[in-house]
Amino acid sequence: MAIAKTLGRKISAVLAPGVKRAYLLLILILGLTQAMQAADPPVDSLRTILETAKSDTLRLRTLLELSTLTFRSDPNAAIAYAESARQLAGKLDDQTSLAYALKNIGLAYYIKGDYFEVLENWQRSLEIFEAIDDRLGISNLTSNVGAVYFNQGDDPKALEYYLRSLQVSEQINDSLRIATALNNIGAVYFNNKNTHDRALDYYLRALSISERVNDLEAIGTSAVNLGEIYQDKRDFERAIFYFEKALAAYEQSGGNAPYALYNLGKTYAAKGEYRKSLEYHRRAYTVAAGREARLEMATALVGTGQTQLLSQQIEQAAETFKRALSLAREVGSLVRMKDAYEGLTEAYARQADYQEAFRYQSLLNSIRDTLYTIEKDNRIQSLQFKFDIEKKENQIAMLNIDNALKEVQIQRAFTVRNLLYALALFLICTVAGVFYQYWFAKKSNRLIQKERNRSERILLNILPSDTAEELKQNGFVKAKRYERATVLFTDFKRFTEFAEHYPPTELVKSLDFYFRAFDEITSQYELEKIKTIGDSYMCVGGLPVINDTNPADAIYAAFEMAEFVRSVKIEQPEGIIPFEMRVGLSTGPVVAGVVGTKKFQYDIWGPTVNIASRMETCSEPGRINISAFTYELIRNQFACTYRGVIEAKNGEQLKMYFVDRPLVENPEVAGVF
Repeated sequence: MAIAKTLGRKISAVLAPGVKRAYLLLILILGLTQAMQAADPPVDSLRTILETAKSDTLRLRTLLELSTLTFRSDPNAAIAYAESARQLAGKLDDQTSLAYALKNIGLAYYIKGDYFEVLENWQRSLEIFEAIDDRLGISNLTSNVGAVYFNQGDDPKALEYYLRSLQVSEQINDSLRIATALNNIGAVYFNNKNTHDRALDYYLRALSISERVNDLEAIGTSAVNLGEIYQDKRDFERAIFYFEKALAAYEQSGGNAPYALYNLGKTYAAKGEYRKSLEYHRRAYTVAAGREARLEMATALVGTGQTQLLSQQIEQAAETFKRALSLAREVGSLVRMKDAYEGLTEAYARQADYQEAFRYQSLLNSIRDTLYTIEKDNRIQSLQFKFDIEKKENQIAMLNIDNALKEVQIQRAFTVRNLLYALALFLICTVAGVFYQYWFAKKSNRLIQKERNRSERILLNILPSDTAEELKQNGFVKAKRYERATVLFTDFKRFTEFAEHYPPTELVKSLDFYFRAFDEITSQYELEKIKTIGDSYMCVGGLPVINDTNPADAIYAAFEMAEFVRSVKIEQPEGIIPFEMRVGLSTGPVVAGVVGTKKFQYDIWGPTVNIASRMETCSEPGRINISAFTYELIRNQFACTYRGVIEAKNGEQLKMYFVDRPLVENPEVAGVF
């Protein structure tokens, strides 16, 4: 969760950033859990077996087991064991063992925080599992790779791997891996506040399965994720309940206890119990330091610093954030670096050291393409100015030398020759430097222009063209009132029930199938798509370009949408869920504008929107329900059936009508009815 990058703004304990949900979910999915639940064979005994083993097969199994048992306590030793196993597996042409050796190497690097090595080894391991069609290994590694992308902030890429892992886990009916995939998918949904309830559902399902198979790592991960949900809801007692459940499980399994401790510290800080909060954060740091887990150490230090800020220990907080920043830089964690910069900005601002506060604030906003262009132009101009000054000074120096050489003829030729050589070399270097800076600036400008064009295309996918142009010119968009617009809502009947019984991949594929068709229909009738909310689709006619035909346009579009949904139910395309759909419309004044600064959202507001939503809720599958406002405008174009009245939230009685058919056939929708 991001903290506002405002100089001197107080950092809230509740919003204090933690490691992403499912921070060490891969421990759950590495295929090692069952071995950890049983009594681990002593490492010394395995080393003895390794020294005396005569069979290469026995040596290979022993090396893999040693790397499995030491990846937490001694990741460097685990890498050495797994590397030896990799070489021996290659010699024996044992592809399965080779894949597991690469996986164990990646796991040890994950504990060390070296994500580049992690991905390299896990991608190679996944390729081998795919080549030998080892579905257990595929499920395992896709979840692992997804977790790395997740911790680096690439949610779409992470979700792609998580969904694939869930699909394969369900195919092989592996309860533990199903629980893992549910946890991971829930973690992605947690990143969006609008989908927190969906994340909660996934986490609860994951915890239920984890407790059924009695896997401590899985229980700990599911519980800590649930704790974060309730922490975000500010239900601190439930959050503490689940974090303590996670801590108990992790302490028994040797799992990620620092993260559970960190969250307990964050929760107590939010409750105002700062001393208890600091105790938990320091315990988290101690445990992480014992494992040389630098990312977890940095996270614990960030939590400590934030609590120190809240308890007015400002100087101590600044030192703590500096330690966190150093560790974050070592492991390349941009999230932790951001947290440390924000904490240092806050700490120095409170000490009235605005120079330092501004320096750290600037680090958060240092990359701006316009500044980059200006900087390059200034560098070129500065270089040219320096060249002209130095050239003039050299000319003066040459004149002085000529005057001196008149008195010393013997030295003249020697001095002039050396001077000319030096000047020529200087001119060559200077001119070359100018041309290089010019070439580099030109290349950089091309790249910047390419990114600008790409950003503009993305902006036009989010906002209407007129609105996007206003935003680019002014930096903001003024809200506009439209006196007559028609708002259309659709919703799929029993969608929640379908979501519980169909795989997520099939559900998302089906929604995409329907909404793509709706997008084409709305474009055909010059309607503006506003947004989709779960299974609901919202569009509006009559803006941003004002017209008088939007009520009829919206109804024709609604008929086409309804016909498309009916055709899907009849034709049953493969992999597409046949839904039933309700449609509701209302016409009247709305206000349209853009909200947000980091993620723009074009939206509309007003009673008309609420009435249209109410019309959809009171509609029936396959029918189009309109308000009296719309009916009065289209009564001469469509045959309608009066349905009675419903009560709005403000107590107003709203008349409703079903639209049965058009009175005058529209060639665009001929045959639809």
